[in-house]
Formats: sequence, C-alpha cells, structure tokens
Amino acid sequence: MSGLTDESLLTLEEAARDFGGISIPLNTIRYYAYQGVGGLKLETIRINRRYTSKEAIQRFIAQRQNLGQLPEKPKSKRMTPEQIDEGLRRYGIRK
Repeated sequence: MSGLTDESLLTLEEAARDFGGISIPLNTIRYYAYQGVGGLKLETIRINRRYTSKEAIQRFIAQRQNLGQLPEKPKSKRMTPEQIDEGLRRYGIRK
C-alpha cells in the first residue's frame, strides 16, 4: 500500500465525489476502506488523514467486477405439465 504515495492521492471525501465517474456516499467509501466488501478492501494510506488514489479506486472497481463473473445460480427446476397433473391427482384435486 505504500505504492499509493506514487499515485494520484485523494481524500476519502474527494473519492466519494468521484468514485470511478460517479458520486457515492462518504460512508460507503469508508466501509470499502475499513470493512471491505466481498473480501476486498479499498487501498488507503494514512498521512494525518486517510487517503486513497484514483488508481486504487480503478483497481477496486475492476476486482469487484471480476468477482461479479461468478457462475450463475442454477435455474429453478420447473415442473412439467405432466408433473403438475400427477401432483394434483396425488392430492385428489384432479382425476
């Protein structure tokens, strides 16, 4: 993280105003920095106050997008009309 000093530093307030081209709440930036999300934390450095960098934000966003490329959930098993009829017959609703 010491590499942040060689990058374009931003205060967390500045990062909240321009987080990859959008504005997000400051509390969200703090959450990303201190707690993290999905096992990832936004890189920060403390020099009298907490800083991040434009490059760290880009890395964080890219890593989050890569996590979004997980396998899809299996599709729910839909019953065929025959299975529905069988279930209705089993419960005496249909003959």
